[in-house]
Amino acid sequence: MNKYIRFVLRWPKTVIAVLLLISIILTPGIKRLEFDNSVEAFLPKDDQEYLFFNQIRNIYGDNGRFLIMAITPENLWYPETFRELDRFFTDLEEYQTFDEAREQERLRRFEALMDRPGDISRRDLMNAFADDPGFQRLLERKSATIFGRKGHFNGSDLRGLRKKIIRSCELKRSGMIDDIISPLTAQDITGRDDTLEAYYLVEKDDRGKRILPGNDRELGEFRSKLERNPAFEKGIYSRDSETGEITSFGAVIKFFNKGDRNPIACEILQIIESYPELGITPQGMEMVYIWINRYLHHDLFTFIPIVLLVVILVFFFNFRTTRGVLLPFISLAMGLFWILGLMGYLGCKITAIGVAIPVLMIAVGSSYSIHIMNQYYADFRMISQKGKIEGLRLSMTHISLTVLLAGLTTFIAFMTLVTSSLIGIRDWGFFCALGVLFAVMISSSLIPAGLALLPHSTEVALTRGGPKAGFVDRIIRLMTRGATVHYRKVMVAVAIVLCISFVGIYRLEIETTFLSYFKEHDPIRRSAKLIGDRFGGEQCLNILIDSGKADGTKDPGFLMMVEDFRGWLESEDNPDLNVGRTDAFPDYIKTMHMAMNNDRRSYFSIPVHSSDIMDYLEIYSGEDVNSDGRVDDFESYVDRDFRTTNVLARICQKQGHPIGTAEINHIASRIAEHLRGTLPPGMYHRITGHPMINVKLAYYIVMGQVLSLFLSLFVIGVIVTLLFNHIKAGLLALIPMSVAVIFNFGIMGLLGIKLDLATSIIAAVTIGIGVDDTIHFLNTFRHNREKGCSVDETIAKTLAVSGKAIIFTSLALILGFSVLVTSKFIPVILFGILMATTMIATTAGALLILPAAIKLTGVRIVMHEESESWLARSLNLGRLFGLEQEK
Repeated sequence: MNKYIRFVLRWPKTVIAVLLLISIILTPGIKRLEFDNSVEAFLPKDDQEYLFFNQIRNIYGDNGRFLIMAITPENLWYPETFRELDRFFTDLEEYQTFDEAREQERLRRFEALMDRPGDISRRDLMNAFADDPGFQRLLERKSATIFGRKGHFNGSDLRGLRKKIIRSCELKRSGMIDDIISPLTAQDITGRDDTLEAYYLVEKDDRGKRILPGNDRELGEFRSKLERNPAFEKGIYSRDSETGEITSFGAVIKFFNKGDRNPIACEILQIIESYPELGITPQGMEMVYIWINRYLHHDLFTFIPIVLLVVILVFFFNFRTTRGVLLPFISLAMGLFWILGLMGYLGCKITAIGVAIPVLMIAVGSSYSIHIMNQYYADFRMISQKGKIEGLRLSMTHISLTVLLAGLTTFIAFMTLVTSSLIGIRDWGFFCALGVLFAVMISSSLIPAGLALLPHSTEVALTRGGPKAGFVDRIIRLMTRGATVHYRKVMVAVAIVLCISFVGIYRLEIETTFLSYFKEHDPIRRSAKLIGDRFGGEQCLNILIDSGKADGTKDPGFLMMVEDFRGWLESEDNPDLNVGRTDAFPDYIKTMHMAMNNDRRSYFSIPVHSSDIMDYLEIYSGEDVNSDGRVDDFESYVDRDFRTTNVLARICQKQGHPIGTAEINHIASRIAEHLRGTLPPGMYHRITGHPMINVKLAYYIVMGQVLSLFLSLFVIGVIVTLLFNHIKAGLLALIPMSVAVIFNFGIMGLLGIKLDLATSIIAAVTIGIGVDDTIHFLNTFRHNREKGCSVDETIAKTLAVSGKAIIFTSLALILGFSVLVTSKFIPVILFGILMATTMIATTAGALLILPAAIKLTGVRIVMHEESESWLARSLNLGRLFGLEQEK
């Protein structure tokens, strides 16, 4: 480190130029950052549950991840409402069925308008496509998104609009939408002349235009069509619970199991928002991900300026000089740009926990800068006596080495998260660890280089620089007295806190459901409740029942058993199952049976004779586009051999609270127990779906937390032992960190704060950051102890020297993490509060608990060279890094 500091001080301009050049190269990568909050962003791709889930999606389609809408206009049964609905679904259908020739002609005509000289008014632009209402509406949506209600567009505006048009065309070409199910697009089954045929509830004319009901009589006929089939209720329409009238239409958009669905979901949401008069409430995981991305974007660009302002204030109150604020600020800003830019270039996406990276990097980077600047002001007189460059070399070599070692241990603690099975947490740990290295390197380079170039002004430094006495000094005196006089009481208090914390840990629960990330009155939470009440829920369980033989799903006995099971799922006697609606293959058989018996409701049931079912399936004229032996309508519910049926159970809130991981686990356990007790020998079942993936996610969180915790403590203990060449130093280092971690999880359990993706990384962060203060304390303690001071004197001197820096760095961390309370996400808010609380605990651990433990045990942490074995000399990292040299 001495050689590196010599180089920095000899070539300060070169060092600063290199740092700036790297910043210029990496910073543009920030623009490439994207957001991803799907379960796939976290779950390991080789997980057996995830592999089976994907296998089922390939067989039955992705039925569990859909976009569902409740359409509740003020006047539902008006002809104009149906015309507006037709325009809405027509806009959506353009993304389901791509027409290459039409899109190219649209683009050609738009480019022809661009070639005209001068500006073009909004009215003229829209009138140019009066013969193409669908494209006209697309132009309205895109121009409103980019320009608001701007009345005229210049060439630059039109080029920007052209990019949006091309982007929409690409989305249409991608063919992400599998099916759109709604009152205007749904099919029913009719039985005529001994033939079963599928027909659209709303027929189309020869030009492909829907023939909409245009008067009261036609509206009544359409209502009768809806009410004819019981399967449509809570599917494509819902009734008012008090009047029994149809007040809402439902629509479901199913996606193919391919690619990133976020762009098409955003496009759909834009279309929805362009029809405010229809009163559309969208829900489903795709909508949840969109809202998460919106909030993450808000949080990311809200956190950064606030936390920067916070650390600037900490720098100012600590140093009171321009250089004391400017150099640390530039240092941590560079570190932030480096890590975010690198993430952008590498294609690493921001997740719900990744949004905390900027706050963490700024907070951690500020702590290293504070230690270096504190050392500069503490050694100011020595630097004046030795000469600026030589004095800076002596001062900066010592503190930069300490910062390097602190950063190394923090790096290792974060790297333990790389062992996690969850991809998102693994990436988070890696980039945080890398960001720590960037912060150490930049602060150890930029600040010494900047100080070498700036004038060494005695008057300014001594009158304005350095930490001020007062409140901080009183804290130091209080800590000193507690550690040296009342150390037994301190350790008894710690023991009591630990006992209470263990009680809280026993109560700790896990939560991985993304909907729980939102606040109670957030629109996305309210819409989930509404969709659950009207249409049975926004997420599905896939309950697979294997009949044990080919064509077994065509057997009346099997189908009746499935119907009994569905009745049990939806029964009001089982509200804990929270199943609002089920869909299954028997619905088609019952509809066929009713159609072949003059649409009499009493025949909406499973036929008694298997020959009837075989006949119905034989004469049904449904399409089989992919020629896999199944009518397209059946693909979501039976496999190719008609051996296994897929019961789709929608989950909703029946008991007044959100459905979380614990509830999903309970539901799955109850269903499995019921099926084990009712299925005949030879039949099997299995439950999967997105809710079950969340349950598996909870398992990985627990296992990752335990592994990361013990691995972090073990590795840090070993590293500190090798650094100080004393095993007792390693054991002592674990005390404040272990207490802080146990205290954190105890608080979570006692306050009902659940362990989730955000809070699951607290242990590694606590250990990684908390060890910095521990190393600073132990290093200074060892130096003073080797000078022959008593334990009490050593503790007092150590706290006087290191205490202020530790307090100010901790203040920066506490205030930095407190910024997270401005988030729109509950886990991020709780993460910020818990981290701020834990930083207080680690500070108290380093300044009170650690010295009290040293006083109680009488540990000296002094290694005499003559007593060293060959192995001890070989493993002495402290000597390797020069840690044992005097300041």
